[in-house]
Amino acid sequence: MKLNTPKQMDGAYHPLNSSPVGPRAGQRTLIPLGAYSQGILGMTLIEMLVAVAVGSLILMVVALVFMNSTRAFAAVSNYVSMDSDSRNALDHMTQEIRQAGNLIAFSPTRLKFGYRAQTNSFLVFNWDATSSQLTEWNTADTTTNILLKGCDQLAFSLYNASFSPTTNCAQGKGISVSWTCSRTILGSKCTTEDMQQALIVIRNKPL
Repeated sequence: MKLNTPKQMDGAYHPLNSSPVGPRAGQRTLIPLGAYSQGILGMTLIEMLVAVAVGSLILMVVALVFMNSTRAFAAVSNYVSMDSDSRNALDHMTQEIRQAGNLIAFSPTRLKFGYRAQTNSFLVFNWDATSSQLTEWNTADTTTNILLKGCDQLAFSLYNASFSPTTNCAQGKGISVSWTCSRTILGSKCTTEDMQQALIVIRNKPL
C-alpha cells in the first residue's frame, strides 16, 4: 500500500499525482521559504536616495551647531583676553605716568616724559597704526615693552589743571587715553571689540 506523500520537483513541492507544469484546480503548491526572503531584503534606488538625503541633512545641522558653538567660545575667550590685556596696560601706564617727570612732547598718538627726574632719561608711549601696537620705550634701560596688541584705534588728550583741553605741554596736568582693541575669529573681526578710557593725573607736576 502506497502512502500519499508529496514529491519534490524542480525546487517546488507538488502533491502526489500532480503535474510538474502547474497545480490543478483545488490543489496547493508548496514553495520554499528562501524564495520570499531574497526579495524582501533588497532596497530600491528611491529608498537609498531618501536615506542619503536625510543623513546629509543631519550631518549639516550637526556641523552648523558645532561651528556656532566654536565661534561663541572663541568670542568669549577673546573678550576675556582683551579685557585682561587692557586692564594690565592701563594700570601700568597709570603707575608710570603718575611717577614720571614733566611732559616734554605730546601728540594724539605719542607721549614723552622726563623719566623720574633723571637727566637725559625719557619715558615714551607710542601707538603705531601699522602694527596696531601700543609700546613703552624707556631710555634709562633701552627697553621696548609692548603694552597692547591688536589695538585698532588710540588717542591721547591733554588737560590743564582745571581739566580743560589744551595742547601746551607746560600746562598739561592730566592725560586722557582711550583705545579700541579687537581680535579675529576664523580670519574675520566680529563682535570682539573692547574699548577702554581713563584720565591719568601727572602727580609730580605742580599745579
